Amino acid sequence: MIGTDRLHLLGLALALASSTLAFAQDKPPTPDEALKKLKAGNARFAAEKSTVKDLGDKRRIELAQGQRPFAVVLTCSDSRVVPEFMFDAGLGELFPLRVAGNVSGQSIFASIEYATAELKAPLVVVIGHSKCGAVDTALKGKDLPSENLKKLIGLVHLGEKLPAEKDEALNAAIRNNVRYHAKQLTEQSTIIKDFVGAGRIRIATGVYSIKTGLVDWLD
Repeated sequence: MIGTDRLHLLGLALALASSTLAFAQDKPPTPDEALKKLKAGNARFAAEKSTVKDLGDKRRIELAQGQRPFAVVLTCSDSRVVPEFMFDAGLGELFPLRVAGNVSGQSIFASIEYATAELKAPLVVVIGHSKCGAVDTALKGKDLPSENLKKLIGLVHLGEKLPAEKDEALNAAIRNNVRYHAKQLTEQSTIIKDFVGAGRIRIATGVYSIKTGLVDWLD
């Protein structure tokens, strides 16, 4: 009789073999299909109908063979803004990049280049969120306690001719900041620009409501 441990190992070996074949045959979605999938996931999350995700041995073994995320998500590091939750995605489905204020920079450009060129991700989304502390700090223009913070907040792009009312000004600045950094992706990276021009990838933008759970898509 085969012991429990040996049965478990045998099961893992079989899963490894099948996952290797499945990964090799996997075909990434088109940019439009990827965006549709992302929107559907967000709708499920906001409606409290998120699906149960596989976090067990089989899924981890599949991902040990490689990753094939269908979307890159550049968003804020705010603890209330979690890409895998807000888009009802499982392990290995998203390539998240998180930084306060969802700002861009050399490390962000390089990470997206890797995800699109090597991992074949067909979609890049830049997502801001309501009540963003980084954008609010930039609006207030207060003195900051460190050079690192000054440099980060200096990357936030507020835009021009903001509304006079405080909350409206913040909301407009959040949207302006998202659009600005989405535009930077193609202006600062030839690889990303060429992929967009060839239709290989798509860049989408949106603002996530931490209250409703919904993404307001801007494009």
